[in-house]
Amino acid sequence: MAVFSKLLNKYINPKMWIFGELFPPLGFTSFISAVVICILSFYVFKKLSVDSNVPVRDSTRNHSWTPIKVTAKAWYCSICESLLLHGIGVYCDCCGVCADPECIKNANLTLTCKIVTSNNENHLHHWVKGNLPLGATCIICEEDCSMEPGLIDYQCCWCQRTVHIECLPQVGEVCDFGPYKNMIVPPWCVQVARRKGALHKHLLLRGVRDPGWQRWTPLVVIANKKSGNSDGTIVLSEFRKYLNPVQVIDLSERKPAAALQWCVLLAPKVVQILVGGGDGTISWVLTTSHKLDLDVPEPPLAIIPLGTGNDLSRVLGWGKANTPELNVDEILTNIQEARTSELDRWKVEVTSTRHLGLKLPSKTYFMYNYLSIGVDAQVALNFHRTRDSAFYVYGSRLFNKLLYLCFGTQQVVTADCKNLEKRVDLYLDGNHISLPELESIVVLNISSWGAGVNLWGIRGDCPNKLNQSYHDGVLEVIRLKEKAPIQIDGEPWEQSPGKLKITFVNRCPVLINQNKKI
Repeated sequence: MAVFSKLLNKYINPKMWIFGELFPPLGFTSFISAVVICILSFYVFKKLSVDSNVPVRDSTRNHSWTPIKVTAKAWYCSICESLLLHGIGVYCDCCGVCADPECIKNANLTLTCKIVTSNNENHLHHWVKGNLPLGATCIICEEDCSMEPGLIDYQCCWCQRTVHIECLPQVGEVCDFGPYKNMIVPPWCVQVARRKGALHKHLLLRGVRDPGWQRWTPLVVIANKKSGNSDGTIVLSEFRKYLNPVQVIDLSERKPAAALQWCVLLAPKVVQILVGGGDGTISWVLTTSHKLDLDVPEPPLAIIPLGTGNDLSRVLGWGKANTPELNVDEILTNIQEARTSELDRWKVEVTSTRHLGLKLPSKTYFMYNYLSIGVDAQVALNFHRTRDSAFYVYGSRLFNKLLYLCFGTQQVVTADCKNLEKRVDLYLDGNHISLPELESIVVLNISSWGAGVNLWGIRGDCPNKLNQSYHDGVLEVIRLKEKAPIQIDGEPWEQSPGKLKITFVNRCPVLINQNKKI
């Protein structure tokens, strides 16, 4: 049984129907060939040499330098103490020291970075002079800090507390890691090993032990520095300041499996995962967590929305988009106060057939948000083809939304998915369903689709209408008679004729932000 309802003409696809969670020359040629073989050999060798362990930056070698952003805040070199005009310089996104181009080498030699591992449980404050955040207040006299120009006053790069130069002697030497102590992995709990290889030379995370603190729930942050308009880079940099840098993992260097190794290293302690990305990245992490088949409970997941639609983030209360200035304090507080819930995980088995009726190897996908066939999947497919092309050189959320609008408008004119009902057979509970004229079918697991549209809420009056739920374990089966565009959680492809079987798998833990309403 399924509930169908027409959408209003004001949406991009005027003839869409939905059903939701209620149902379940020779020399030259030789040269080119040699180049291709060399390139392929390099990437194969690189792939085979990748270690599945979590890489750890060796802080004894140098700082984690990042270009300074031009802001209202004045930046001063931590070596020569000169004002960095026009933002020409770098800062360490782990400890916070700054340097102009001429002083970087000296800074690496004389200024210690935030340590990630140690043998001393009496952890001391790591004071960094100057370049305090705007609005910083002294922890002793409670007066504003850095009120005069120059490299003055101090901040601890672990507890984030700030203090005047004259008040510093009154501060105890031992650091308590501040208000987010229970989310930080202290250096004495991190065990590392040095691994040397032909292509890699770095430290690897070998083990993590429990510091014995009450309510200690370590947080692992995952993001891709290449995603969006450098949004992923900002997320990684900002959280290295607050947490132990080993807790912050770049997906452009390591796959989610490396981050999820924390769950094994810290068992039986619960690890929380904060993912910076869009719906596709979140689905990637959740699916990896399932495929690893961990002997420990899956980690609950929170979100920093960096994608275009961010539908799951909207539903779970983490917002429709991140702000230009990332408020790490607010995010960490919201995670501390978040409520744990569950999200249905669906398996989509896709069996394709050739023209002669021969079956091709089946593929398996996992769905958390929605699956759609038709016009919206065609729009997503056109967008992804454009984004993956060599001519796509500028990426921002606004630009991506404009692209979606252009492709959506194109579909209104061309109607590539018109009469989709003639290409699709729908079976619910084994019963064939007669379909009206339509351009799209959407299988919903959550109440948000297409960057915030509540399809469930616009169905109109229905005598059997039930409340939408993303953890009730109900959905169903589709057969394609002709080729059609399909997308699952924002990842589109063109599907040949075949069958799509949607079955319930289990539920994965997620964190609900209780301090923010969408």
